[in-house]
Amino acid sequence: MAAIQGIRKHGKLLIAVIGIALLAFITEEFFRATEAQRNQNSGVVGTVDGKKIHSQEYSQLIEAYKSYIQMTQGKTTFTDDEDAALKEQVWQSFVTNKLIEAEATKLGLTVTDQEMRNVLAEGNNPMLAQSPFVNQQTGRFDAAMLKNFLDEYKKMQAGNSQVPEQYREQYDKIYSYWQFVEKTLKETILQQKYNALLQMSVTSNPVEGKMAYDATATSKDLMLAAIPYTSINDNEVKVSDEELKAKYDELKENFKLSADAKDIKYVAVTVKASTADKAELDKKMAGFAQEIASTDDVASVVRRSQSSVNYIDIPRTADAFPSDISAMLDSMGVGAVKGPFYTVADNTQNIIRLIAKTQAPDSIQIRQIQVGGKDLEDARKRADSIYTAIKGGANFAEMAKKYQQTGDSTWLVSKMYENASMDDDNLAFVNKAQSMAVGEITNLEFAQGNIILQVTDRKNMVTKYNAAVIKCPVNYSPETSKAEYNKFSKFIAENKTIESMEKNAAKAGYNVQTLNGITTEDFFSMQYFSQPGMDRHMMRWISNDAKKWIFDEAEDGQISPLYVCDNGNHLLVVGVTKSHKQGYMPLEDVKDIIKAEVLRDKKADAIMAKLKGAKTISQVMAQKGAVSDSAKNVNFYADNQFDPVILGAVSKAKANQFVGPLKGRDAVFAFQVIAENKNAEAKYDEQQYMTGAARAHAGMALNPRQYYGESPIITYLKQKAKVSDSRYIFY
Repeated sequence: MAAIQGIRKHGKLLIAVIGIALLAFITEEFFRATEAQRNQNSGVVGTVDGKKIHSQEYSQLIEAYKSYIQMTQGKTTFTDDEDAALKEQVWQSFVTNKLIEAEATKLGLTVTDQEMRNVLAEGNNPMLAQSPFVNQQTGRFDAAMLKNFLDEYKKMQAGNSQVPEQYREQYDKIYSYWQFVEKTLKETILQQKYNALLQMSVTSNPVEGKMAYDATATSKDLMLAAIPYTSINDNEVKVSDEELKAKYDELKENFKLSADAKDIKYVAVTVKASTADKAELDKKMAGFAQEIASTDDVASVVRRSQSSVNYIDIPRTADAFPSDISAMLDSMGVGAVKGPFYTVADNTQNIIRLIAKTQAPDSIQIRQIQVGGKDLEDARKRADSIYTAIKGGANFAEMAKKYQQTGDSTWLVSKMYENASMDDDNLAFVNKAQSMAVGEITNLEFAQGNIILQVTDRKNMVTKYNAAVIKCPVNYSPETSKAEYNKFSKFIAENKTIESMEKNAAKAGYNVQTLNGITTEDFFSMQYFSQPGMDRHMMRWISNDAKKWIFDEAEDGQISPLYVCDNGNHLLVVGVTKSHKQGYMPLEDVKDIIKAEVLRDKKADAIMAKLKGAKTISQVMAQKGAVSDSAKNVNFYADNQFDPVILGAVSKAKANQFVGPLKGRDAVFAFQVIAENKNAEAKYDEQQYMTGAARAHAGMALNPRQYYGESPIITYLKQKAKVSDSRYIFY
């Protein structure tokens, strides 16, 4: 009872204590949840239909694609432009495949195992033709070769394979490569099915079919007249706020942003090697050229030069070398040295010494028996015994089985080893295999034991080169970098506003550039799908810190700190002039565009009024600013040559008829049909022309558009799925 009285007495205090405890608990849980969410989102590079895409997944896709390029093209290094293009291609393919996969699931579209087997059996896909599994006699993809490889790979994974230890890493790469090809093939087939379904859902009608026939079977010769809108000075046309508002409402959908955007001005400095830097490199390269021409130890010279191309002492195909090097190899004689010479594409000085040139098989089929023992001496004795027995007529496979090996044959293709890192044993193995005749057998001695090697087949003889290459970038020195940094830093310190930066840049030797309406996605795509005349160079190398500042920190009117980008190759300062939120851009932000449209309309109305009642080309030509021209064989499909308003009217115009005035994009037009031309060979087939018209409509929806690099249907699906792109934070 006393306890209850005590609780009653201190009730308010207890309630406060309990409340504080609950608040602390709730707050702790809130921060835990917030931290968990932050950790979960920390590696998110984007979303597709609400599903997060993590940087690890995106990076794996990039590496898989690079491995594919390495296997098909022998390319191991990428320029900045190539790397950026690759990342963008991977992203666009990934997003497109996710969108189509979601739509296909709703429609019940799948790719069956049998369909994949059919594709492999036909072997017509270009990806298959580029694979290592091409029959060198037929030049076609060989599904049996793929099966043999996959079977051998499974054995290797289970520890039952005869694949030499030095090639296991390459087999892993080839298997990863094949997984990429198989995945891409499935995605391609699914997309083809989806596109075919959409295409078949678009229909036409007999009226459109007849119009399509007439537009192609008949053309007209015209006498054209035009009065350009530029013939009227802008100052002569008054534009009211009401007219601007009305035109904005009419065109509003053109100004819808799918993401937040920024207008920026920036100054970028490319740090280049000075005259002194170039002279120093020229001196070094001249010394290396003398050394490599006179030494037998070319590997040592290549290492000391810090060449980006390692020396591998085996004959390799031209594709194994950088493109500027491979282009010169065939014209060089053995023992010749070329260089130093400069390559613009990768900004390097280069030296080549061609050590040997030979005809060797691109594909070698081998089998082997790996021989070990209690010690090295025991291994040598066993190997000698096996070698003697096989040379004496013993069955290779039977001898292999005695040593718990299969003795199966496997193919070595040049692409499998030409750019792999190899030790002396690996080099000896490959060099010997390339030089052996079909049926020849040899006993190779290595530090761990012996290998009895036999070549069972050789295919596709090609020219191979043993060449030492010194490729060194023309880099700036630390002194040059420091001087450029100090100069640019001084300019920024003296110009802390966008207005000041613009006013004084030219005097300091800099150029202020403008980019309007950039989004986070543009850091990857604009350099490939930009509008003509728009400078997107900075997008390729801008640092993550600068990207984050522009989109996550900057306010309008602010100027950034100095950013060192691209490993010091570029210096950058950015000013944000205007921010645009996702949704419709306000009239004020697009006023210049809207005003141009209103001016065009009002000028057109004025010209059309002057031409009211005109019946001949000469009456049109009597007007101020009029120009004339003639045109032959004009029909509805003569796009990209004439204003659409002319093409729309020409199909209905009769011989000698005067047509006009017509309001075009850049002028008011009129024309007279001089002659009508019939294509006597064109026969009307209603179904054929209806089908053609339907396909044309489907093509407009499914084919990529100029500048944007994607089809309207993919753009629609992106908007529907609310695709977001946060790669700028990580890449």
